[in-house]
Formats: sequence, structure tokens, C-alpha cells
Amino acid sequence: MKAARGVYVLWLEAWGEVVIGRLGRWPLAGTYAYVGSARGPGGFQRLERHRRVAEGRNPVRRWHIDYLLAVGRWRGAFTRETEDPAAECALTRALAEHLPPAIPHFGSSDCRCPTHLFAVPDPEGFLQLLAALGLRTFPEREDAGVRSARMR
Repeated sequence: MKAARGVYVLWLEAWGEVVIGRLGRWPLAGTYAYVGSARGPGGFQRLERHRRVAEGRNPVRRWHIDYLLAVGRWRGAFTRETEDPAAECALTRALAEHLPPAIPHFGSSDCRCPTHLFAVPDPEGFLQLLAALGLRTFPEREDAGVRSARMR
């Protein structure tokens, strides 16, 4: 059976300063949405990797989002199945119409998007927006025990 693939939005909370690879040091205060693609062979299994980083069970920092997940708190993930290679940036543009950008060039080193990370000032409106864009809640594991660390 072929793994489900598509695009996703991670929702996380982060407070304080974080150093993000070459992007440098950034102050964060609140909740954020990150747009990513899960079109590779593992599909949405990429979200399980992200969750392991958030839980402190994976120390590898490969992508910009890893730096935030390592010090922030996982609030949830949302997915939409698609084979469209342009779907990630299309979803990013759709969120950019409603949410303020958080860090320039975050998660967008392989495309022309200004960023793939957005501040979420209104969580209720954000959840409604995701539903309107056709995203579904990614299943939470009962054993997740995701840590609630504050950034240093």
C-alpha cells in the first residue's frame, strides 16, 4: 500500500529566543503555523519524525522547523492529501493572505516563498481557516506525551 502524501501544517507554541541554523537568532512569543510537504516516499510519516523532535526523542536538526520543535510545544498537525507538486507553496500563499509572516526565509530555501512560518494571533480563526482550506487534523497518539518546554 502506498503511503498517504500531501501537504501539512504544524501548529506549535514557542517563547523566547531560538537560533535557527543560518537564519540566526530570533525572538518568538506565541503560536505559529509551519507549512511543509510530505510528498516523499514516507508521506505523512514525516510528521512522526517532527513529533519525535518535539518530544525530545530525535536530536537531529536537519530542517528549520527542527530548531523550533526542539524548544517549543507541539499543538497539533493538519494534513491534506495531494499529488500536486505546487500544493505546498499554494497552501503557503493561502495562509499568507490571513496570517502575518514570522521569520523571513524560514522553511523556504528550496522555493521562492518569502516564508513558510506564520504567527497565529487568533487560534480559533486559524482552525477555521485550516478547515476551509481542506486540511484535516493529523491523528494524535495516546502515548504522545509531548513535552511542554519553554524556550531558554
